[in-house]
Amino acid sequence: MKRFLNFTLPLLPALLIASMLCLPASAGLNEDIGAVLRDKALARAEVGIEILRLSSDPKATQVLFRHNSEIPLIPASNLKLATTSAALDTFGPDFKFRTLLLQHNKDLVLIGDGDPTLGDSELLRKSGWDSTTLFKNWAKQLKAKGLVHFDRLVVDDSVFDQQFFHPSWPAEQFQKHYCAQVGGLNLNTNRIDFYIRPTTSGELVQYAMDPPTRYATVRNTCITAGDQLIGLARHDGTNTILLSGRARGGDVSYGVTIHDPALFTATTLAETFAAGGITFKTAAPARDRTLRAGLIKNGVDEKSGWTVLAILETPMATVLARANKDSINLYAEALCKRLGAEASGESGSWKNGTAAVGKFLTKIGVDSSEFRLDDGCGLSRENVISANALCRVLEHNFHSSSKEAFMTSLAIAGKDGTLEHRFPGAMSDLHGRVLGKSGFVNQVRTLSGYLKAKDEQWYAFSILMNQMPDTATGKNLQEIIVRAIDAQSR
Repeated sequence: MKRFLNFTLPLLPALLIASMLCLPASAGLNEDIGAVLRDKALARAEVGIEILRLSSDPKATQVLFRHNSEIPLIPASNLKLATTSAALDTFGPDFKFRTLLLQHNKDLVLIGDGDPTLGDSELLRKSGWDSTTLFKNWAKQLKAKGLVHFDRLVVDDSVFDQQFFHPSWPAEQFQKHYCAQVGGLNLNTNRIDFYIRPTTSGELVQYAMDPPTRYATVRNTCITAGDQLIGLARHDGTNTILLSGRARGGDVSYGVTIHDPALFTATTLAETFAAGGITFKTAAPARDRTLRAGLIKNGVDEKSGWTVLAILETPMATVLARANKDSINLYAEALCKRLGAEASGESGSWKNGTAAVGKFLTKIGVDSSEFRLDDGCGLSRENVISANALCRVLEHNFHSSSKEAFMTSLAIAGKDGTLEHRFPGAMSDLHGRVLGKSGFVNQVRTLSGYLKAKDEQWYAFSILMNQMPDTATGKNLQEIIVRAIDAQSR
C-alpha cells in the first residue's frame, strides 16, 4: 500500500481514500480469487499474488488485489522479467552485442561479447542459415581478400568469467539444454544436436551433428531395432559423448550440452575455415583473456598490428525475445553476466550480474527484503522474489521509454512462445490479450505479465505458486485468476 500513503493528508484519511479507490474495482475480484485460493490443490502451497490497474499516468496506478504479495517466493523463469528489464534499463533498446573477428600480426583473433545468439540453429533456421553459416560466410570474405594463412586462431572470452555452470543448478542435469554452460563466446546455445538415422536391424545407427565438429568425442553403441530408446550422455567436465540405446525408422534429433563454450566456438570456427580453404600453422585454438581489455582501452590500432576483419552485431530485441518469449536460459544468463561486466568493469559473473539486477530493483522502489538473486534465468532454487517486486518491474516497463521493446519480447497467449498453448477452450477469448512470462521448476508454477482487458484497460499481474505438487492444476488456477481480472473490468 506504499503508493497510497504518499499523500499530504493525515494517515487515517489517506488509508480511507485508498480503500475507496480500490473497493469498487476489486470486490468481485476478491471473491473470485478467494475461491481459487481455497482450492484443495493449494492447501499446502505458498502463493503470492498482486494485480495492478495501469494508467497512462504512473501516479494513477491502482492496486486491485494483494495476497502475500511482499513475501519472496521462488519465481522460476519469471525471474527473467527482472533480468531483461535491468538489461533494458542499463543498455537501452538500441544496444547490440558485438563479436569481433580481427587480425593481429599473423594471428586470427575472435573476441566475444557474450552474445548468446551466435550459431543458434533454432533461431537461424527461419532465415535458412545453420549453426556455421556465419563462419562459412566469414571464410569466403577472408578468401576474397587473399587472407588464407594464419599462424594461430586466438579466442578471448574474458567478457565473462570461467564459471560456466552455476553451482546451484541441478548437478545431475548438466547435459540438458536448459542447463547449457554460459561463456563469453557461445555457439548453438552451447549444445550439439544429433540427428539419428537408423540403418539395418541390429547394426549401429548413423548420425549427423550440428555443428559438425571434432570438438566432441562420440562413442556410438546405439543400434537399429524395432523399438526406440535413445540415450545421449556427456561425461561431466569433458566433451566425451555416449550415444546409446535403440532406434527405429525415421530421423530423430537429440541435443546434449558441451563443456567450455569458447573453445567449442573457436574449434568449430577453425574447422569451418579449414573446410573453406583457410589454414593455421597451429591447429588447436589458443585462449588469451587479455586482449579485449587492451582493445577497449586503446582501440583497434593498425600501427600495433590490429585489423578488423568482420563484426557480428546482434540487437537487444533478438536477445530479449529468446529470453522472455522462448524462455531460453542461456540468453537470460548472458544478459545477467553482461550486466555484471558493465557495472563492475570486470569479467561478468553471477555475483556481479545479480548484484546489478538487484540494484535495478531497488532503483525502481523494490525493498531489498523482497528478493534474493542467485542467477539470471530462475533455474536456481536459491532465487526468491515477491509478486510485488515483479509487478513493480511490469509497471516500470509500462511507463518507460523501452516499453515497446519489453512488451514485444513477451509471449502472447494462444499465439507464440511459452504461452502459445495457454488459456485453452473457453478461455481462448484471452488469446492475443495476455502478454507474459510463465515459469516452472519442480513444485513451482508462476505466471506474470499484462492483460489488455475488453474495456481496453491494461492490467499487470504476478501469480507465484510454490510447493505445488499438481503443477497442471496450478496452470489452470492461474488462468482462472487472469480471467477474473478480465471479468471484473467489465
